[in-house]
Amino acid sequence: MEFNLTDLLSNDGMNKKISTDVSIKQFNFGGITYRIDDVIHIDLELTNLGHRKFNLEGLVKGTLKIPCDRCMEEVDYKIETNFSKDINFDDVNEEKVQYIDGYNLDLEKLALNELIIDLPMKVLCSDTCKGICNQCGANLNKVTCSCDNSDIDPRLAVFKDLFKEF
Repeated sequence: MEFNLTDLLSNDGMNKKISTDVSIKQFNFGGITYRIDDVIHIDLELTNLGHRKFNLEGLVKGTLKIPCDRCMEEVDYKIETNFSKDINFDDVNEEKVQYIDGYNLDLEKLALNELIIDLPMKVLCSDTCKGICNQCGANLNKVTCSCDNSDIDPRLAVFKDLFKEF
């Protein structure tokens, strides 16, 4: 969904508000696919600052499906991020501002950019998540496996044999 900025840039001091849902169903980042079951909602306020500059303030919110960092089960993660940007059209290029093409503001790219910036470093399904077995791959929250989990750091494995002698 694109919004044309021509009217806004033509009138110094003009203010425009936009409130809409964007249709992002999933995105890939860092080798992980993030799904969106709900819609992503974006509220924007654009203000012409004069001299081909404008201020962009907004809020992006929605619910992401993020895999748990320990057991890989999907977790519903509610995200709500505020942002504020000053944009100078004399300095806009595709490398710096990927969501502006000519005089069009791409709302989906803007929302996606803000979601990626605000992704959490780590997501757990619960504080007591046991993760997966490093031998058989079973989810230890759901089943108990019979694998030998006495993992020893390979650098210290030589000491294991040393204690067998005593």
